Amino acid sequence: MEYRDQLKYIKSHRYEEREPDKRRGRKKKKRQRQPPRKPGALDNALWFLQAAATLFFLASMAVLGILPKAYMIGACVLLLLLLLFVKNLQRKAARSRKRRSSGKGLALIASILLTVVGFYGLKVNAALDKIAIGDETGGYDEQHMLPVTNRPFNVYISGIDVYGDINQESRSDVNLIATINPNTHKVLLTTTPRDYYVKIPGVSGEERDKLTHAGNYGVDTSRATLEELYDTEIPFYIRVNFTSVEEIVDVMGGIDVESELSFTTSKAAGEVVEVKEGLNHFNGKQALAFVRERKALASGDNQRGKNQQALLTAMIKKAVSPMILFHANEMIGSVSGNADTNLSEAQIKSLIRMQIGEMKGWEIESIAAEGNDSGKKYCYSYKGGPLYVSVPDEKSVEEIKRKIKKTLGEAVLEK
Repeated sequence: MEYRDQLKYIKSHRYEEREPDKRRGRKKKKRQRQPPRKPGALDNALWFLQAAATLFFLASMAVLGILPKAYMIGACVLLLLLLLFVKNLQRKAARSRKRRSSGKGLALIASILLTVVGFYGLKVNAALDKIAIGDETGGYDEQHMLPVTNRPFNVYISGIDVYGDINQESRSDVNLIATINPNTHKVLLTTTPRDYYVKIPGVSGEERDKLTHAGNYGVDTSRATLEELYDTEIPFYIRVNFTSVEEIVDVMGGIDVESELSFTTSKAAGEVVEVKEGLNHFNGKQALAFVRERKALASGDNQRGKNQQALLTAMIKKAVSPMILFHANEMIGSVSGNADTNLSEAQIKSLIRMQIGEMKGWEIESIAAEGNDSGKKYCYSYKGGPLYVSVPDEKSVEEIKRKIKKTLGEAVLEK
């Protein structure tokens, strides 16, 4: 290479080295952070609606008072987590450039469900308040002090022979004592024939009358009559009529009843039903006919009492099953106006709360009082002449006394 050419080459390379690198000198522009977007007005409105529905639901459950404390705490935690989850979905959807779910559907569905269940709870509470008339009379303060969830007790179940208004004065055709021990989960059902020949305390003096006639003097008189007969305290009563039995069985979706005998009910019982020995599925009218029929039975009222026990046993078993929660409102609604009790509303709720919390089955035993119903006797309430009655069998009465005491956990002297 000649000298001139070399000089040109050197000069050109020096110039390139001196020239600033435009690319290197260029400063990178920083991206400006955009402020995070917030959930829209509709998202916020739905979230606040869900929050309001949550508070309403929890308040209604607190008023109803049948959920155990652990269930209430669990519900509070789950519903709070659901609110936080929906809020988190809304924030993520607002920040993302992609189309993402903001939980609108979830918030709306949760709000509707919580509101419906909340109103359901308030409706059940109103129905319970209507049934527990003992709260209104103020005449059962001593009974209302009894802790029914941890102390055994007796309940007199009276079935009056009328439809419609439960406050009608009427004879008591069904006379059952339910001895309930919540500690052992045992129930003893004792039935006493309607024609049992007994003294009516405070009414008949030393004269005797049919047990059914005690109902004409009020449910407390019938209760006192059985207390004296079996030498036991019966603090509570539940009174039902034909209407309530029909409606409760129908709301339950029918009921499976075990019959000792096969027979056909008559029209006088309300419905002609072919009852078979063993398991029968009855609707409301059929169940009522089953427990009303006695003329088709060889032992008459004695067997009818056993049939009443069989129906009540089937109803108890279905009532304490978990599935009955789905029918609770309809059941209580059907009983409202067709049944009453001197159990307080708080006591009824505590029993329901106990059953929901434990979900245990109950061991149910039945016993029926026996008597001689072959003759007639003069009755205090009827002066037109002697009537057919059932004279109590003292051995039967003593056996019932023993079983009641045993179920209550009282000391029993074995013979």
